[in-house]
Amino acid sequence: MIQKQYFSFVLVLCLAFFVVPNAWSAVTIEDEKKLGQEIYDKLDRNQFLLKDQRLNAYVTQIGNRLLAHSAKAPFVFTFSIFNSSGINAFATPGGYIYINSGLVTAVENEAQLAGVMAHEIAHANCRHVASIIEKSQKLNIAMLAAIIAGAFIGGGGEASAAIAAFSMAGASSMSLKYQREHEEEADRLGIATLVDAGYYPAAMVEFLRIIKQYEFFSKSIPSYLRTHPGTDDRIFYLDSLLQTQYRRTTGLADIVGNFVRMQALIVMNTNDLNKRRGQLLSSLEKDPQNVDLLYAMGLVEDQLGRTKTALDYLERALARKPQDTDILRSIGLIYMKTGEAGQARYYLLQAQRSAPGDGQILLSLGKAHYAVGDFQNALTCFLKLQDRTFDNADITYHIAMSYGKMNQPGESHYHFGQYFKKEKKIDSALFHFQKALAYFPEGSPRAVSIAEAIRQLNAGKAGKPAGTPPAETKYF
Repeated sequence: MIQKQYFSFVLVLCLAFFVVPNAWSAVTIEDEKKLGQEIYDKLDRNQFLLKDQRLNAYVTQIGNRLLAHSAKAPFVFTFSIFNSSGINAFATPGGYIYINSGLVTAVENEAQLAGVMAHEIAHANCRHVASIIEKSQKLNIAMLAAIIAGAFIGGGGEASAAIAAFSMAGASSMSLKYQREHEEEADRLGIATLVDAGYYPAAMVEFLRIIKQYEFFSKSIPSYLRTHPGTDDRIFYLDSLLQTQYRRTTGLADIVGNFVRMQALIVMNTNDLNKRRGQLLSSLEKDPQNVDLLYAMGLVEDQLGRTKTALDYLERALARKPQDTDILRSIGLIYMKTGEAGQARYYLLQAQRSAPGDGQILLSLGKAHYAVGDFQNALTCFLKLQDRTFDNADITYHIAMSYGKMNQPGESHYHFGQYFKKEKKIDSALFHFQKALAYFPEGSPRAVSIAEAIRQLNAGKAGKPAGTPPAETKYF
């Protein structure tokens, strides 16, 4: 079933490019922006993009550093983490760069990740995808469908391969020479950007050698990606650049920092987690006091369900860096999962002091306050999050519950009404709004707001536009 859903989604995306081939004889910058936005919106709506604020801020910071040292771009770039264990990255029209979560966990340092991103930025700046679209009249829908179906049937077995296919399916049907030309240009410009940004140049070819290892030793790489995009030729080309143009060039492996921590934030399956755990144990043998390694090990153990061991590693990390927000947050969240709200509140309060604007900490702290019966402080936390965009319905629910515990039924009913309205449960919303009206004076701002909400919900139930209410309608 899931493969059918992925197939339909990818086909819709591809049809956006190929349904009227002759119309794309000259793709403008505006065309690219619209296409890129459409694809991004579909990915976002279908929850293919990771929403972790720290991860997104991290890749965006690396991306912006690279952009500052690349050719002037015709787009405003957007960097996102694509939720797939496949090792891949791709650029869609309009400056949208996607890095698979599997790639983030496969690379060995920040410079290697930056090298992949620099390569994709070069693709976007050179408008390679636009060139593919312009030449796409060589494809028909049947050929396109066969390419997509092959991503499922032809040995990959991973839905993520199909998603990767939509961005490069057109290129795979072109000649190999065409493909290599674009890859060579992206490598040449990408390594220049990487070096100018301060990273060591060999990071780019190191990543390609990692890909080669996965091609030979891992079952998780689909056949479509094994043949893309001429890895041996790229290694040879980049090696030649390292021996000539960049022979005396040095650089850094980490500039933004916290790479190991960022890797640890990505949720993996059990097999990958065990592999990652072995790598971290080996690294800790060489550097047992490394805070980032201890932190990463704690998160891996937590994902594997080994709560006590996870807390041991995190406490060891905290002993070496007592005010570290990430460590305090992670310990607090583990204690919340185990139902130890008092312990959770202790660590989350410390984390909140060092990062007062962190939404995840504030939400978890509010839940911890609530769990121990401190409803006033719980409400304070939830109200600070009320206008945030993430998980807004959930926050409204917690506000309603807190007001109820504080014996403020009017506000509780009002926020339950708002919660059910957001959840599109009209009857429940109307029930709570009607109950709330009894607690507010006629004509007060809250009463007027509730009356308007009731009118709109009733109009929606009747299938009528929410215009001006009839003169005889009375709400008080």
